[in-house]
Amino acid sequence: MSLPGGGTVGTSDETSTGQAPRPGKAGRVLLFFLFFFGFVFVIPFVTVALVQAKYGLIDGPPSFPVDPFGETVKRVAFYGIFVWAGLQFFLFGRVASWAAQVPAVPGVEPATVETLMQRLLSINEQDVPYTIKRGSRPDELVVDWRYADAKWLDLMRIHGMSKGYRLVLRFDEGAHNVRAQDRYASFDWSAGRGPDLLSLNWQMSLGITFFEYRHERVFGLQFRDGKPTFDLSYAYTFDLNELKQPMIEIVRHAGWNFRPVITFFRPIGG
Repeated sequence: MSLPGGGTVGTSDETSTGQAPRPGKAGRVLLFFLFFFGFVFVIPFVTVALVQAKYGLIDGPPSFPVDPFGETVKRVAFYGIFVWAGLQFFLFGRVASWAAQVPAVPGVEPATVETLMQRLLSINEQDVPYTIKRGSRPDELVVDWRYADAKWLDLMRIHGMSKGYRLVLRFDEGAHNVRAQDRYASFDWSAGRGPDLLSLNWQMSLGITFFEYRHERVFGLQFRDGKPTFDLSYAYTFDLNELKQPMIEIVRHAGWNFRPVITFFRPIGG
């Protein structure tokens, strides 16, 4: 797929654009999970276990004979759990956003926000199953599957797709970051007929999708050479990274960073 503004999306950046390959995020994702399971869970669990082994249950009765120092340690551990949990509330989204980010191509002069938005909107001119449109804010674009297209709508209905996906992009020109939020919706195929057949109830996801890959095979009765045969009628592969890839490449080759976020509220999402 050719990129508006230059370059193509292929098997690798190095072969398709002639520029430096996109930095891998596997290492950052690994560090994120080490942070999540080690820093968030293991440290407080071990700390509480050690305190309780020495001074008794942190939410239990005072020790006998009373050990003032031990009781103080138990109270600190007890209330520290809530402080620790509150700290993670603010740290988790920022660390996850850092792990999933895709930095801009080094040495590229950042394009203006309107230029970048126009390059992304020009994807609509290509034969892709999704559409990009302006959102409710001047700094926002919304990426949706072509739910209003009868061809795609019938395909989703016939093969029983039950979940839709939306990508919301907001542009921070000061930091040259495109902040991206994943949103999902469940389908209601009984909402009506025609263009109103599909009713969507959109909700913000409470996480960042690092990878998502799903392959579906649907079997049905077909006719070949005038004879019925039970064979593969449709195979569908959903790779969320492939959906995002053209947009990510346009963003980073425009000198901007692509930053997935849990929420657009900066103290939590970064």
